[in-house]
Amino acid sequence: MRVLDITSAFSNSCGGIKRYYREKARVLPRLGVECHFAVPGEVRSTEAFGDGTMHRLPGPPMPGNDAYRLFGLRAGIGELIQRLQPDVIEVASHYALPGIVLRAARSAANPPRVVGFFHSHPRQVVENVVQALPAPVGGDALAEGVWAFFRRQHSRYDATLVASPTLARELVDRGYPRVREVGLGVDVEVFTPDAAGAARGGPPTICYSGRFTVDKELPVLLAAFDRVHAATGARLLFVGDGPMRAQLEAFAGSRGAVTVRPYLDSPAEVARVLASSDVVVVSSRAETFSLSTAEAISCGTLVVGTAGGAVADLIEYTGAGRTFRAGDSASLGGALIGALSTDAAARRAQGVAGRARLVERYTWAAVMQRLYDVYRDPALAPLRSRR
Repeated sequence: MRVLDITSAFSNSCGGIKRYYREKARVLPRLGVECHFAVPGEVRSTEAFGDGTMHRLPGPPMPGNDAYRLFGLRAGIGELIQRLQPDVIEVASHYALPGIVLRAARSAANPPRVVGFFHSHPRQVVENVVQALPAPVGGDALAEGVWAFFRRQHSRYDATLVASPTLARELVDRGYPRVREVGLGVDVEVFTPDAAGAARGGPPTICYSGRFTVDKELPVLLAAFDRVHAATGARLLFVGDGPMRAQLEAFAGSRGAVTVRPYLDSPAEVARVLASSDVVVVSSRAETFSLSTAEAISCGTLVVGTAGGAVADLIEYTGAGRTFRAGDSASLGGALIGALSTDAAARRAQGVAGRARLVERYTWAAVMQRLYDVYRDPALAPLRSRR
């Protein structure tokens, strides 16, 4: 089986899709899958990507966030599809790409199945767009428009893949067809409680690891921290990169207990940070899975995250953390103080139990087997007439 993944939401410096693609290239070849990935690049190139192949097609930087690029008008997506003749195409960007991909797929000698992975929540899209606009825009109305647009795009796919039970239910309720929950995963050999090395010591550490962008709702964490620090003596560590870096560095500059570190590309380095933290915080309500949450739990570290979404799915499934009301700094502060006020031995025991539960469902091997089963499902025969 030959699979081609196509997305413009790929960054060399950060992002969950990069991790997902790495794991596909590591695990799926063991199941007999030949993995190809197409992303925008500065110039056209083909290179090894794990046990797969990365095809970079030329395109300009994304306005407002030059960590990402867009496919150029003459990128050559159709030519790549015709040359590779994949059995399955998986699309992760749902604006112009579906039309380009489906036109090329329909003209292939053996039309492939085309599936779409719902990686980006409409709330994430809207918050980042609104932030860049010169005048206020009704965010709720815009979000409903994005939901409707995405529904139209996903109705053209042979299946829509999602990573969390809550998101699967929401898409079904909103009329999205052929929704399949496959999840995302963790390399449980890398993300372990032992990754920290030396034992924890000194004041407790709260960690945020991820993109520094508006949709991550980091101001809620900043507003909560002074109260948490006063109550617990905790330090706050930010690890990542993004447009909000300057704001976070300014906040850290006036507080000795706050540190901002660069993005870590190595999973082993990320694991050391998560395993040596006392609590990992996920402040966004718009996660479609949250690799940071799953990886922290796999490290035996408790997570404080928003209630009612994909992060809460993981916390509730594993029992490894607490939830707070999204957007409410007082609620977040209370959850962090509560978590850090628990005896350290009890926190460790809770973390170990949470990891054991996580491993039951969210290893990359289990996720890729579910994904492979969707790719092969005879009920998802290509629908050539979709436009």
